Amino acid sequence: WQFTAGEWIGGVVLVTIMSSLVKITYPKRLVDAARTRLDETSGHEHGDNAVEGRTLWDKLRNPQTPVIVAQNVAMDWSMLWKDLLAGFLIAGALAAFVPGGVWSTLFLQHAPPALQIVGGAVVGPLVAVITFVCSIGNVPMAAVLWASGVGFGGVLAFLYGDLIVLPLLDVYRKYYGWKMAAYIGVIFYVTMVAAAVIVDLAFNALHLVPQHPSRQFAPQAIFQLNYTFWLNVIFGAIALWLWTVNRRNPMEHGAHEMQPQEHAATRA
Repeated sequence: WQFTAGEWIGGVVLVTIMSSLVKITYPKRLVDAARTRLDETSGHEHGDNAVEGRTLWDKLRNPQTPVIVAQNVAMDWSMLWKDLLAGFLIAGALAAFVPGGVWSTLFLQHAPPALQIVGGAVVGPLVAVITFVCSIGNVPMAAVLWASGVGFGGVLAFLYGDLIVLPLLDVYRKYYGWKMAAYIGVIFYVTMVAAAVIVDLAFNALHLVPQHPSRQFAPQAIFQLNYTFWLNVIFGAIALWLWTVNRRNPMEHGAHEMQPQEHAATRA
């Protein structure tokens, strides 16, 4: 739960820092050039695929609501399953072939505490960039880093780094040009490092950083008819219903042309 809380709190800190940095460094000419490039290169409109209605009740009563929800879920899943598969494959390969001591050394875990925190935050997003995994797919790799002794802030910085992996940077370049993509990448990176350092310091001060596992793999899952099982049944049924709705109402051709990585970039 500490990592979940760290990500939520870090998300707030990250947005706050990023908005401040953008206000301070806002490159008006670069933004205007990027908008012009976007207008020139966009061959079709994707639309926002949003539910129509003036109030929440109107949107809930709209007969198109289940269809649009199902289509958005299908688009998200088309992105997530590939990220998850890649994440587990990369994490498994790195866990098998890269000794845990390499990660500890790379993240400066043998350095003084202050240097550990800053160094881990600096290295974390860079490791995310070279592992190519974004979205939820970076969680398995984060587990490998944590089990290898990497610090709390370093793992958080790695998780934040999913917005600047190479495929997404290429999407930014495609839409906005090299200069704007570089600006976005630098702003994201500086923000991720700063947010990871702040959250790490805060959680250490409050003694909320969890203990590292004594061994890397210790499966203890036991099947039980508890609340988790019934929640899985309920949400599994909802997922099956949404899949059925999407099959009966496929998304328009133009929306399908958006690649999963582009969809992730626009949502980010």
